[in-house]
Amino acid sequence: MEIHIQLTTERIAEHLPPPLAALGAWVEFRGVVRGEENGATIAALEYEAYQPMAEREIRRLLTELSTAQFCLAARVIHRVGIVPVGEAAIYVGIAGRHRAEAFALLTAFMDRLKLDVPIWKRRAVANLNVIENRTPNASGHPKSGSASAHSASEVATLLRALCHPLATERVALAEAKGRVLREAVCALEDQPSFDRSSVDGYAVRQDDAGTSFLIVDELRAGDWRPRVLQPGEAVRIATGGALPGDGLQVVMREDVRVEQGKVLPLKKAGDRNIRFRGEDAKSGQVLVSAGTVLRHGTLGLLASLGCVQPLVTRLPRVLHLATGNEIVSPDQLPQHGQIRDSNSTLVQAFLGQWNIIPEQRRVAEDAPAIQSAIGHQPLAIDLLLISGGASVGEHDFTRRLLAETGFTIHVSKTTARPGKPLIVAQRGGTLAFGLPGNPLAHFVCLNLYVRAALESWSGQSQRTDFATGELTEDLAAGGNARESFWPARWHLTDGAVRVTPLRWQSSGDLTALAGANAIIRVRTGTERLPRGSGVEFMNAEGIG
Repeated sequence: MEIHIQLTTERIAEHLPPPLAALGAWVEFRGVVRGEENGATIAALEYEAYQPMAEREIRRLLTELSTAQFCLAARVIHRVGIVPVGEAAIYVGIAGRHRAEAFALLTAFMDRLKLDVPIWKRRAVANLNVIENRTPNASGHPKSGSASAHSASEVATLLRALCHPLATERVALAEAKGRVLREAVCALEDQPSFDRSSVDGYAVRQDDAGTSFLIVDELRAGDWRPRVLQPGEAVRIATGGALPGDGLQVVMREDVRVEQGKVLPLKKAGDRNIRFRGEDAKSGQVLVSAGTVLRHGTLGLLASLGCVQPLVTRLPRVLHLATGNEIVSPDQLPQHGQIRDSNSTLVQAFLGQWNIIPEQRRVAEDAPAIQSAIGHQPLAIDLLLISGGASVGEHDFTRRLLAETGFTIHVSKTTARPGKPLIVAQRGGTLAFGLPGNPLAHFVCLNLYVRAALESWSGQSQRTDFATGELTEDLAAGGNARESFWPARWHLTDGAVRVTPLRWQSSGDLTALAGANAIIRVRTGTERLPRGSGVEFMNAEGIG
């Protein structure tokens, strides 16, 4: 497939290619900036990208999606910088032999673009002159000061672009719970594979209107003795038993009286009470899709299909460094000025949801100790988590040491609260996070960012996102200047999703984590969310 990609600060109209000839179908899409964004009047949108990475992800997406649609060529032009209302922000052209294939690829690509490609937008509400143009430079990284802080959604998008599914392995069903399936599993035969009774009862001819039936045989589950029933004959049959022939119905045992070897129906059968061959699935039909998280019900289905060693994503190798001269083991009595290490337990429990057992070390909060743990050589791990040292204090070494040991720094801080001091870096096949040391900020960052990386690595088809629930009590946000994330408890009551915010004073507030299984997102500038109002929340328990 021929692919052309261009990110430009110039108007798309100046770069539009002519349609490709003699290919059958040429489908075009232009995404034009509207004068309204999330209910606010705007003058423009501003787009920012990590250019080489964005181009690489667009190419990967088109290549991946085109294998199913058999398209021949694609051209993508995306604006960066300021795009005024009425101008196109993106152009996509797809060439295929048939229009259905071209339309399908275009739709699938646009659906995935916002999720997978690190291109972000900001709105301009008043006039264009008040916005600094933060166009990426030639290296693909934003100009100095433009990427000093990223929103939570920008970081999550970046991580999904950085993290591609890991290698696969086959494991026994007993070891597969919580793992992500990487190949579709099909029915090898019709399901069910034979006509069977759905109740305990008596099989008789469907066209037999008799009032008395002689019992001529008995079939338990697992038995099969084919025969042609004659008028006035019945076969006692158990639930799951194979029907002895065609054209039958099963009268429930509760609807008959048995006297002297004969069945006397008490009422006319209202249903045939048969599960027919292929009723659940036909041979060759996909029953479990690639990307499915394997839970107990799905594992039972795989067993019934004879798939005893499913192909799953291997688990990522993780090293966690808990830094700080003040931390001691949880089983130790802290001296004055010391605290027990809670973050290691928090990280271990969080990763345990993915069946990941991390290697964990406690290191002193000094440059030599951290540098010794990181080293300059490639690490035999996929994920490096460093707790503490991510801020800008005199003894916060994480960012500098990661850079000095060959890591590329993608994120230095966020606009979110808590979790502003966040570092995201990469060296070879190792992704590194510098996490704030405060436990609540740790909890938020693990769920917002590390989860995004783990989901992308796993090949999981469904990503954890924010849902909507009903607040059970008022949430006083105080007109927060930054997007905030609150620990919360969600539950189902009378079929409705209810969310209870938990009180917290600072990012070091451990008591706020007691009972927390969710995170509430509070948008910038929100003064108060009243009880009963809708609220965005992320499920913070389990995978998926």
